[in-house]
Amino acid sequence: MKLINKKNFVSIVCIFFTLITCGKLLSEKLCHFTDKYYTDNIFTILAFSVLITAVLSVHYYLQRFPFLLVFLGQYVTTVGIVFLAIWIHGQFSEHAPTAYWDMFYSITIPFFCGAIIYYICFFYQIKKANKIIQNLDE
Repeated sequence: MKLINKKNFVSIVCIFFTLITCGKLLSEKLCHFTDKYYTDNIFTILAFSVLITAVLSVHYYLQRFPFLLVFLGQYVTTVGIVFLAIWIHGQFSEHAPTAYWDMFYSITIPFFCGAIIYYICFFYQIKKANKIIQNLDE
């Protein structure tokens, strides 16, 4: 996975969307679960994919800050936006009493999976670039 920028933003969103959707479908198949809100959930997964990719793409601008602080800030921002969306949605219609917990889990798992893959690839590319620079210096 490359550094997220304007040119590859849509393709990375599509990758995240596909992986999260496949995970959802696989878990439903293993649990023999039929989802009556299938269409709503697919669009929610698309929104999560866009949100997570957008939040992770900001990493490039925050490189001067410690990694752990940036990672936690990105996670808190993502969860905050999701909770705000739940609260706004709750102003217009009812939602389940466990909506916040359900969405907390629904956003945490894809966020951590996506972030781990993104940052492993990112740091691998930095290590590779440093090695190339070191070889040029010698």
